[in-house]
Amino acid sequence: MKTDLDLRPVYHKTDEASMAHLHLGLLAYWLVATIRYQLKQQGVNSDWREIVRKMNTQKCVTTTVDNINQQTISVRQCTEPTKEAREIYDLLKYKYQPFVRKKSVVPLSEIFKKGSP
Repeated sequence: MKTDLDLRPVYHKTDEASMAHLHLGLLAYWLVATIRYQLKQQGVNSDWREIVRKMNTQKCVTTTVDNINQQTISVRQCTEPTKEAREIYDLLKYKYQPFVRKKSVVPLSEIFKKGSP
């Protein structure tokens, strides 16, 4: 599993950062093991890299534009999954789209308040 999770030596300045890194690694391991177990129960014996390759075909796209009212408009949506990705979604009983299309409008003054130049 170490190669599946792309784990490498930990170089953090504080113990807290090292512990956070360790906990995130354990969470990732748990998620990978759970997904692989569920897929094996359905007869899919692919290794994790193959599953990731199939699922990486679906992308999340965010488009951002400024309108004439000095507002930033962001639209975020996911592409349609491929047939292979849909098969995995179906086996895991997941939705094809992790979220519905989202649109947000932020006044330009709000963006500059948060420290952007």
